[in-house]
Amino acid sequence: MKFLEDARHYEKDMVEDIRSLMAIESVRDDENAGPGQPFGPNIRKALETMLEIGKRDGFKVKNVDGYAGVVQYGNQEESVGVLGHLDVVPLGDLNDWHFDPLKGEIKDGFIMGRGSADDKGPAIAAYYAVRILKDHGFKLKHNIQCIFGTDEETTSAGVLYYKAHEKNPIMGIVPDADFPCIYAEKGILDFNVYGKVNTCIQEMEAGNAYNVVIGKANALVHKPLEKDYFEKYLLAQNIAGSCYEDEKGAHYHIDGKPFHASKPFHGINAAVKMFQFIGSCYNDEFSLKASHILADHYGEGFGVDFNGAYMGPLTFNLGKVNIHDGEIDMFCDYRYPNECTGSELFAQSAKILKESLGLEAKIFDDSKWLLSDPNSELVKTVMKHYREMSGDTYTPALSIGGGTYARTFDNFVACGPVFPNRPYPSWVAGEHEADEGFEIETMLRACAVYANILYDLACEKE
Repeated sequence: MKFLEDARHYEKDMVEDIRSLMAIESVRDDENAGPGQPFGPNIRKALETMLEIGKRDGFKVKNVDGYAGVVQYGNQEESVGVLGHLDVVPLGDLNDWHFDPLKGEIKDGFIMGRGSADDKGPAIAAYYAVRILKDHGFKLKHNIQCIFGTDEETTSAGVLYYKAHEKNPIMGIVPDADFPCIYAEKGILDFNVYGKVNTCIQEMEAGNAYNVVIGKANALVHKPLEKDYFEKYLLAQNIAGSCYEDEKGAHYHIDGKPFHASKPFHGINAAVKMFQFIGSCYNDEFSLKASHILADHYGEGFGVDFNGAYMGPLTFNLGKVNIHDGEIDMFCDYRYPNECTGSELFAQSAKILKESLGLEAKIFDDSKWLLSDPNSELVKTVMKHYREMSGDTYTPALSIGGGTYARTFDNFVACGPVFPNRPYPSWVAGEHEADEGFEIETMLRACAVYANILYDLACEKE
């Protein structure tokens, strides 16, 4: 079975369904949470829209109390799962976008906007793989359940609620990563840092999410403006920024480079750069100490740097800094290999923060690493169909720093939709960035790979 022509038959429908989901700014909204919408009204709307798509196409659908949704094909005892998510990270600064992040504009074969690549586009590609099998009328040995989570970008609470209240699939795939197959995922530790600070920084706002390198930082310093020093600092660091002075004090803005927290070394953290500048320019002890601890992408400032045998190095990201009236609130994120534990990392980090900066810390979420057998039948099935579709006979199963729903269930792996031998043009950005985009041809090829995988896993062979 190939199924690529079937996928091309549904191209227009796939694109329109993706765009209908992208039009909903489905960012977690705790302030407006309530019964039936535990993560806010926009996420509820995205979930309802997806379930309406499934109902339209003749599938059984179920809303799991607003935490997750299920679109099911079949009436068997056991199920094979397809796990996607409908929530997205915040849009960020709209001035950084060259496309409307909610319109799903099409340019040169790419769907542009927030959620196109993470994860509304891939989730729809996998959903249409199930629709292709249904339209062929193949006899099933297992149901196929498309499970749509609603809180993947923060705590995965939606799919964990599904796991606790519904019968779980016996195996499955997650269309939220790269091909050929992800057999290992680092653990993810997110923690908050807070307390009183003695600093010349009167106000500072930077970042808003654990899993994104801070792209912009603004600070108000209760000192005279040091324009010449600041401009020299920007030049030396090869970054952009601006400054001005008014009756409140000296205002500074720094542009960094946002990037997914799984690879913070590809970004430039604007908040770290701000601490470095203010610490050196104004001899601000807190800023100097903070920059020394928080600057290293591999956790050296906390004394936790480590290179894993299977998963590679531990990484660290500073995702948010807010200073107001002498109080600080920060988001921190570790991606750690299987030789480490989140509890040990947190204990060491909390100790350094207390001793050096006088700050407290508390765990927001700790998601243990995933390490699957790269020689399992599930991995072999995924690899087989990836290789047949792509012609790539050498790329091995992968280990990543990003986290997917695969770690939530037993016998699940993430695969696709991105093909390593199909590079994107430079104007298309990745997940969590401005100008996020998803190639339509990649969508179609991924859909066909998913259909082949699910045929092998869930259908009776003819």
